[in-house]
Amino acid sequence: MQTLLFAIRHALPALFLGYAAFVNVEIFLGDDGLGGAPEGDIVTGARADSLNGLYAAALPHRGTAVSLIGAGRYLLVGEGRDGVTVGADDWLFTDEEMIPADAGQFDRALAQAEEARDRLAAHGTDLVVVPVPAKVDVYRDAGLPQAGAAMEAQYAAFRAGLAARGIASVDTRPALVEARGEAPVFLTSDTHWTPEGARRVAAAVAASGHVPRGDTAFEKTPARPEEFVGDLVSFVTSDAVAPLVGIAPERVTPYVAEDPDAARGGIFAEGSDAIGAALVGTSYSANENWSFVPALKIALGRDILNLAQEGRGPVAPMRDLLTDPALGREAPDVVIWEYPVRYLGVPAEAEGDDTEILHG
Repeated sequence: MQTLLFAIRHALPALFLGYAAFVNVEIFLGDDGLGGAPEGDIVTGARADSLNGLYAAALPHRGTAVSLIGAGRYLLVGEGRDGVTVGADDWLFTDEEMIPADAGQFDRALAQAEEARDRLAAHGTDLVVVPVPAKVDVYRDAGLPQAGAAMEAQYAAFRAGLAARGIASVDTRPALVEARGEAPVFLTSDTHWTPEGARRVAAAVAASGHVPRGDTAFEKTPARPEEFVGDLVSFVTSDAVAPLVGIAPERVTPYVAEDPDAARGGIFAEGSDAIGAALVGTSYSANENWSFVPALKIALGRDILNLAQEGRGPVAPMRDLLTDPALGREAPDVVIWEYPVRYLGVPAEAEGDDTEILHG
């Protein structure tokens, strides 16, 4: 045994030095390496910055190493990189849900909502805000009760602020909290809701009475099931390694809502005289995997024009609607604004909104 330990103890440094030599040869002399030499002078530190850049760009096995290190950290200490918070039972949460909004961010968000309400009202359009509670609020029992309570308070404060300004909103939280005992309403390793979560929120919108119902009997038609890696996995490890550390792929079955009677154009479609409902929001609405638009169509019995966008937060898509010349020509009778409350604490510059309110 002593002989074996001695051999391992001396083999590891040898292997490390050998790998280091291999790395340097590959970077500076290999066919796929960068070749040449670092630029800049030593006095200003430019040479060191250049050398760091060479290693960062061309280090062999860098991606594999980062993936394995991330997997090891996840297994040993239950942590990921900045951007994700790890809960119990392999639940992953975005760090955005761990930082409650401050007073200034609340005031700014409510001012944005008030301006949107007023500018839409000038076109004869009603605004209905649909706050989406934080995933960590609904699933706070996944080891993060304090963060869940803070996000619940943020949700309640946002709705109270909207009510104080006379802005209609739908209380969606009870529907999701109640439904979570029957079926998953948020994805385990992704920031988004499931089709069932989206359906429950759509039912709450219809039950609120804020959005007039139609009389179209849409039919639900399941689409092909989708399997994908959750968007929070990249903050832990690679897609390939994730299943090895217990992070399974996500699976959903989207669906569409079809009108069996007729084909119709959108409310802004050229030549269309239809005036209906429009949906503005984030990837919760824009991504077809979650089926929020079909759920709204079925619950409300009316067509929905989807103006939501992925990757831009809730404010930028609203700004685009308000500055669209089509709004002045043919406005919808109601705009549904899907608004995840976790965005309330996101700095304006991170959301791509560098203006005071909505005047892009």
